[in-house]
Amino acid sequence: MVNPLSVNFAGVTLPNPIILASATPGWDGKRLQQALAAGAGAVVTKTIGPPEEWAAHPRNGRLHLVKVGNKPIGMINLELFTTKGVDDWLLQDLAIAKQGGGQVIASVLALPDPTETAMLAARVEATGLVDFLELNVSCPMPVSTVGMHIGKDPAKTYAQVKAVRGRVSLPLLVKMTPNISDIGLVARACEEAGADGLSVSNSVRSFAGVNIYTGKPILAAFGGYTGPAIKPIVQRLVIETTQACKLPISAIGGVTKWQDVVEYIMLGATTVQVASAVMWNGLGTFGKLLHGMERFMRERGYRSIEDFRGVALPYVTTVEQLARQPRKVAAVDQHLCTECGLCCRICFYDALHLDGDLQIDTSHCDGCGLCVEMCPVGALGLEEPQ
Repeated sequence: MVNPLSVNFAGVTLPNPIILASATPGWDGKRLQQALAAGAGAVVTKTIGPPEEWAAHPRNGRLHLVKVGNKPIGMINLELFTTKGVDDWLLQDLAIAKQGGGQVIASVLALPDPTETAMLAARVEATGLVDFLELNVSCPMPVSTVGMHIGKDPAKTYAQVKAVRGRVSLPLLVKMTPNISDIGLVARACEEAGADGLSVSNSVRSFAGVNIYTGKPILAAFGGYTGPAIKPIVQRLVIETTQACKLPISAIGGVTKWQDVVEYIMLGATTVQVASAVMWNGLGTFGKLLHGMERFMRERGYRSIEDFRGVALPYVTTVEQLARQPRKVAAVDQHLCTECGLCCRICFYDALHLDGDLQIDTSHCDGCGLCVEMCPVGALGLEEPQ
């Protein structure tokens, strides 16, 4: 029986497109094995690199949840790289991760010297225990010689990918940084240097804020922002990457429910990585995402992921082109409207007011759609004026 969730990513067949991203839930072999057993289509190790001082993350508090009310919308982390040495991974943890079968992706740190990066990647490949390599040129926190300081420079990224490609034969992914003005330039550099796929993207460089009662920072260093709040940013990056090159994409950022996975695939991603949701909700996250995907595909009549991958891309346009399309104005379904008055309070064009029923002055309506988005009962919509 054909598995409808199966995907071919960079030449490797995965049982489903949902991958555990490089993060705390995969800090050692045991945790990676558990994620595969929980249903992950593949797992990515924490980034493997040398035990340099700049590679060590804090162990005195490094995570902060960003909340609206009591609901987390994001998380700042000072996670940096692996807490395990290279030999721990090569001699022990990769073997543990592979014990239950499944695809393992080794995240490898791009070192300041591309030759040293290539040597490290070759050592990882030589174990015979990994199925992909993911080159990390994108961590937002470290010193100026590694992480995003490489990944936002097309020439430096090209040199890293070229060096690694010359030493390894496994599929090579490059984990991109979102902290960049034009991701397309770096994506094309990766493609030209021989990468087989791109992971888009790492966390957004950020700051956790200030405790106003002590006057001190919540976390005193810049960190990486993850979670649902960054999904719109990463979706833009995924689109720009698909427009810039032909490499397959693994989308990373803000996945909390199966609908997020579908969205990324409809924007061209082949696989989708998740970490923050697993950290918040546990390994059961994989089962919930997969169940939702299976139900969605069955109900929509999709027989494979390829049936809907990239279907949204032809409709992505520019603000200038949208401005040339016909004007629309607010319209109300009086049967649904509860006359709460919220839309009237937030309309800064004086187009809405209550006079028994909700009244709309279409000559004043500017078609912004905020009332539609804010209506708690879905009574408002946008339509072309009569």
